[in-house]
Amino acid sequence: MPLNGMSYNSNNFFGVFTDEAQDAEDVIAGSVSLNYYRGAMTSSINLMEGGSNNTTYNNMYRAIRSCNIFIDHIDKATITVETNRNRWKGEAYTLRAFYYWHMIKRFGPLPLLKHDLASNLDSATLVRPTFYNCVKKILQDCDSALAQPNLPWRSSLDGDRGSMTKSVAVAIKSEAILFAASPQWNATNDNVVWKEAAAITKATLDSLAKRNYSLYNPKDANPSIKAYSDYQRLFLLKPEMVDNPTYDKETIYAQRTQLANVWQQNGPPMSTDVQKAGTCPSQELVDAYETLNGMPVLDPVNPYSDADHLVPNYNALNTQYDKTKPYLNRDPRLLSTIFCNGSNFNLSNNTQPVNIYVGGSQGISTTDRRYTRTGYYLRKFANYTSTKTANSDGYWRYFRLAEMYLNYAEADYFANGVTVAAVDALNKTRVRAGLPALSYSISTTEFKQRLQNERRVELAFEEHRYFDVRRWKIQSKVEGLVTGMSITGTGTYTYNRVVISRRSVTASKYMLWPIPAADQIKLSQLLKLNFQNSGW
Repeated sequence: MPLNGMSYNSNNFFGVFTDEAQDAEDVIAGSVSLNYYRGAMTSSINLMEGGSNNTTYNNMYRAIRSCNIFIDHIDKATITVETNRNRWKGEAYTLRAFYYWHMIKRFGPLPLLKHDLASNLDSATLVRPTFYNCVKKILQDCDSALAQPNLPWRSSLDGDRGSMTKSVAVAIKSEAILFAASPQWNATNDNVVWKEAAAITKATLDSLAKRNYSLYNPKDANPSIKAYSDYQRLFLLKPEMVDNPTYDKETIYAQRTQLANVWQQNGPPMSTDVQKAGTCPSQELVDAYETLNGMPVLDPVNPYSDADHLVPNYNALNTQYDKTKPYLNRDPRLLSTIFCNGSNFNLSNNTQPVNIYVGGSQGISTTDRRYTRTGYYLRKFANYTSTKTANSDGYWRYFRLAEMYLNYAEADYFANGVTVAAVDALNKTRVRAGLPALSYSISTTEFKQRLQNERRVELAFEEHRYFDVRRWKIQSKVEGLVTGMSITGTGTYTYNRVVISRRSVTASKYMLWPIPAADQIKLSQLLKLNFQNSGW
């Protein structure tokens, strides 16, 4: 029971709940996104899940119980093919780690039950542990999976698509321990935890390298898939189910099937097939992409002169950026991820520009959900050949090697300072994208800024930004405002920054999801426990 990568309702992305994007549905009175932006989320109505009955919490616990029962009984079960026993056990351990990890990322530390609940359970034994202790139990499950000799590092049969592997186990270890070391859960900045995170992620990278994992390389590009760039092509590729893939050696774990129709639900209205603009990238995200010379567009320390982000502080050292042609000479990942004004939609002939200027056929709107709210549309996972009846959009990747490099760069930096290893790891994704490598003499302050920015652009719309700003404890600074670009003129354009949304979501309670009210009532009445997160 994997989580759907697009976790929000109506096929939108998590990005609409952070400073990556605005949901075009906010033009509809009473819509889930509008209610969320107004601060109307409660423990009874989790707007992060579309106002549903808190399906993540309940589904994860049901799945965990299934894992517990399986692990408790598999050793005594009759198995026709004996080698399947420890493979299945390894999959169950990894699944339990995967489910618990998604739980505590959202809800914070919770009791991690490794056996089915007994009828005579002593409620006094159920306490909320520390986040670090939860992570240690998750790491134990991952290590138990790694100890199973018949659990493969890669699934090599199409029928096993979506199955757990040892590669997933080491990826979970890397991500989980990085969170445990981060400021949200490591308030004293304990260097021991950072060193543990660095060591675990280095081991993850070493293990994956031995099993033919490497970053997606332009020379390996599949020419049959038309994309803006090789970076975008990665997200349109169907992960290969072989030990040594021809094209995509980077994906560690991907969703079993294609995404829902991203182009229809989150794309520019190039035809009547597109139902809504959906996830509209923010100006703040666009500003994060450097120019081709590897320099930030805005001052990294103080990017805006005003609270409304309407007066940018341009980087005086960057001579390559042209504010009258703001999308020219930018990191190729910008136009691979986002449709900007003038971007060509039909890549077979490059004669169908996306006209986002005021009055253009895809122009900004404050009333119609089919048109962008911000002056931008999502491109990353969308295939321009998709139609209402033929979906060619991409595949959701839970884990890929690029994240592991960025995890290591961060952990090693906080553990040991600006090291050659940390700079090399950060440069992996930069150089792959076509940007110059950072110097080994980079200052500690600049390295941290570049690291956080690199995660923002490399992992955009992959559900990292939402959790990153929380674990870095900057959520209250960045999620209260989203701006966009209103473009006027034809041929020669004037670019005007505009406030799109002021959001009432910066209170400290938004650092975690609420424990569902119905479950908290049961805990209170039956077991006299209060696990509710602060503020909810």
